[in-house]
Amino acid sequence: MRRDRISTPILTFALGAGIGAVVALLLAPKAGQELRDDIAEGVSDGVNQVRRAGRDLKRGAQRAVDSAKDQVQEAIDAGDRAYSHAKNA
Repeated sequence: MRRDRISTPILTFALGAGIGAVVALLLAPKAGQELRDDIAEGVSDGVNQVRRAGRDLKRGAQRAVDSAKDQVQEAIDAGDRAYSHAKNA
């Protein structure tokens, strides 16, 4: 499905960015409290990125559903018109 092809790279990117941020913070020479604060901030940023990606994915999926509904309704309307035309002919 299209959703799977979109969500997998986003999730992979977000996970990789989060892991990279944590590793970078762990390897940085900082004091304990400062390091913990940086890690907490990095995790918070990662969570926010994942939430934004989820919202964007949800909006895209909703647009796709709305478009499909419109297309189905147009097909139904065209079928009704064709039926009415054939019935009256």
